[in-house]
Amino acid sequence: MTTIQKKMTNLYELRYKPVFSEFTDPEFNHLRKNMYLRKYKKGQVLFDEGDIREKIFYLVSGLVKLEKYDESAFYTYTDYVKKETLFPYGGMFSDETYHYSAYAVTDIELYYIPTILFEKLITDNPKQMIYFYHKLSKILESHEKRVQYMVVSNATNRIIKTLNYLMKELGDYTNPTMVKIPYPITINEVADMSGCSRETVGNTIKKLKEMDKLEYERKLFVFKDLIYFNTYTE
Repeated sequence: MTTIQKKMTNLYELRYKPVFSEFTDPEFNHLRKNMYLRKYKKGQVLFDEGDIREKIFYLVSGLVKLEKYDESAFYTYTDYVKKETLFPYGGMFSDETYHYSAYAVTDIELYYIPTILFEKLITDNPKQMIYFYHKLSKILESHEKRVQYMVVSNATNRIIKTLNYLMKELGDYTNPTMVKIPYPITINEVADMSGCSRETVGNTIKKLKEMDKLEYERKLFVFKDLIYFNTYTE
């Protein structure tokens, strides 16, 4: 982990991001004085489940993975955080520890903010509180849909629904009919999220490639038939 001297220009640019836009100028200036820019290398851990929840993070670049295990060391939760996103929302205003672990999937750059300060500023600003309420509602809605997608017996359907989820959450349009995920996603990760074996996921992706629905090279997905994938969430 590398600590970098705060870049004032970048901090002022954050002023206009939705997650900070409802703060008053004095509130944001107070926040700015307590924001620190850091870089992490691929594979480095930001925090572990059960650690004291003393920092809130804003991801500037790269990809972060969130994980939670049960007592038998099996996944019970996995998700991703992409650039220009605040995290973690889980436990905000209530819990003393983090609900899950977070590590860098790629080299990343982020700001961290003391949790106590950040939560106090939100509590004192009704407009900012409403923004976070709506954001939490959207996250809950997304997770509810994801659970609904996974409650199907057909393994192929679960895998395609998982791919569609990743496409929508992490993908960027390369043209009006094609979406690329600019971060490496492994077959094992798709298997964990879909509750299927690595072999089944590999075979399904192979068939989708043969059908010209997607490309998958060097752990990078390109979705070539958006209508096809979206039909699995209707």
